Amino acid sequence: MKMKVITATIAIVLMFFGVQAQSEGIPNVVGTNHLLSSKILNEERGVQIYLPPDYQDSDKTYPVVYVLDGQRFFLHVVSLSQSFQQFKLAPEFIIVGINNSYPNRFGHFGKEKENFKGFLKDELMPYVNENFRTKGENLLFGWEYGGSFVFHMMMDHPTLFNAYLMASPFPIFDAIDDLDTSSNMETQLYFAVSPDEYDVMHSTEKLNRKLTSNPIDGLDWKYFEFELEEHRSTGYPTLYHGLRDYFKYYQEFETNNLIKFINAGGMAYALNHARERAKRYGFEPNLSLWSRFTIVRSAMRADDFYHFETLLNSMDKDVFIQELIENRDYAVSQIATFYEKNNRFQEAIELYDLLLKKYPNSESLLTKKKNAIQHLTKKQ
Repeated sequence: MKMKVITATIAIVLMFFGVQAQSEGIPNVVGTNHLLSSKILNEERGVQIYLPPDYQDSDKTYPVVYVLDGQRFFLHVVSLSQSFQQFKLAPEFIIVGINNSYPNRFGHFGKEKENFKGFLKDELMPYVNENFRTKGENLLFGWEYGGSFVFHMMMDHPTLFNAYLMASPFPIFDAIDDLDTSSNMETQLYFAVSPDEYDVMHSTEKLNRKLTSNPIDGLDWKYFEFELEEHRSTGYPTLYHGLRDYFKYYQEFETNNLIKFINAGGMAYALNHARERAKRYGFEPNLSLWSRFTIVRSAMRADDFYHFETLLNSMDKDVFIQELIENRDYAVSQIATFYEKNNRFQEAIELYDLLLKKYPNSESLLTKKKNAIQHLTKKQ
């Protein structure tokens, strides 16, 4: 009896220490911290750097996303990069978060912005390029006063970054007058606002009007209005939508809305996406099987038989169906069902026959074929 008590006591003690050890946990480290001695700023400047998971095991080069106010936005961009990788929405990229503190950030991005430009251009970027495998493709993001800094950086050095992302940029109202619309800017610009930001919205609307009425050669730009956001939150959707658009050709073409697809240019639009994807990222220049299926599927979802048949025939229907049979046979069943829905029972039967060659003992397919034959007989 005593032995049982002692054994139980030992077990309880061991369990206690086990739980205690587990509660202490293991540090969750994201990226590395670097301290740069800046002669331009005359201070030690902290930056956070995140490398893609396969960085150490590859010899690839990577784009770099520079994030102002890294103490606030760095982890968000890391999270976005991981999500993009999971869904194959963007190539891997290095993230550099430039830490700042309150209230110093207002001076660095305002009256002292020329020094901060110098730090970024002549100290930080060379440091990153010398110590990491960079591709020479750079993006810069800033929110609020950081967004204003991004705008001034773009005006002074339009080709230093491949894209400039500004969330609720302030103040830029007067600086917009200095934007030379007769110049050439081979870069991309994304700027965003919440409709509830009174003064900030005056600025972004002014910039939108100027760029709309006087397009700048080479400048590809987009303006986002986030109705559900507020001043303090616009940075997060700006990063998501800005990065998604900048890397839009990395994802294989996909459409879920027939009207949007047609308005964007239809098949010519899709084929151009595939060509740009091949040119920029080395993928095959043809539309993938999945891309072609989503195009046909968009017509089925819209219950538009005319465009369904037109798009299906434009893809060399027999070859396309055979590819689906081999790789995505569930899609053939969906197409057969859509044929039945539109009283095209003979086409549905032919597709069921193709599927039955692959699955000859499928009771479900045999039943569907039988029902289609019955409907065809009644129709005749």
